[in-house]
Amino acid sequence: MGTNLIPVEDICAYHHVEINFIQSLEDFGLIHTTVKKQSLFLPVDELTKLEQYLRLANDLEINLEGIHAVSHLLNQLQNMQEEITALQNELNYYKQLNQHH
Repeated sequence: MGTNLIPVEDICAYHHVEINFIQSLEDFGLIHTTVKKQSLFLPVDELTKLEQYLRLANDLEINLEGIHAVSHLLNQLQNMQEEITALQNELNYYKQLNQHH
């Protein structure tokens, strides 16, 4: 499991971001970190989300509350897209059944 974790210290140095920002994102429930041997780590699968939040904060100057709201809306959009895809698949299934009869 150690290879699936990135030291938050390294992420902060690479992205030029304070550790407080990462901890604030976690306080908002936007990312999840892990503590091992008194060091803070970010699971690799959380890195994409973190980088997206960094872009929102830096490029668009969106504050943490705004990032939280944008994240919520993006999740809703993704859920709706998945539902639309499932409904389209179901509709195509019934269209094919109808053509064979």
